[in-house]
Amino acid sequence: MKIVVTGGAGFIGSHIVDAYVSAGHQVVVVDDLSTGKQENVHPDARLVEVDINDPRLVGLFQAERPDVVNHHAANASVSRSVREPRFDATHNVLGTLNVLEASRRAEVGKVIYISSGGAMYGKVETLPMDEDHPAKPVSPYALSKHTGEQYV
Repeated sequence: MKIVVTGGAGFIGSHIVDAYVSAGHQVVVVDDLSTGKQENVHPDARLVEVDINDPRLVGLFQAERPDVVNHHAANASVSRSVREPRFDATHNVLGTLNVLEASRRAEVGKVIYISSGGAMYGKVETLPMDEDHPAKPVSPYALSKHTGEQYV
């Protein structure tokens, strides 16, 4: 299976890439390397250095024809989202929309969206918490990840 992992040079994404490669999948990492590192990318995965907001993402997905897109690329800094909410929205909301649109246009069979847990739910009212627990985003980051969930 061919899998595109956005943010695959970051901490979590690179471990996902390692697992996919170990399972025998063909993996393409899409990362702008703004926070991820090239040395994190498994040597058997192919790195394409591009921002998820780049209009060329559609063409890349159409050329690669992945079966799955696993979307990890995001601004993960809560403090930066508070200081620069427009930056956060550009990367986490508009970037996610671009990934979803590129996936749709390339007829990708499955998109996996990595969201957030605690930041999205604020003070938890009951445990264990399930997917029906009301979202109460406590930061621009949490709101942007929740918005991404709604689009997916």
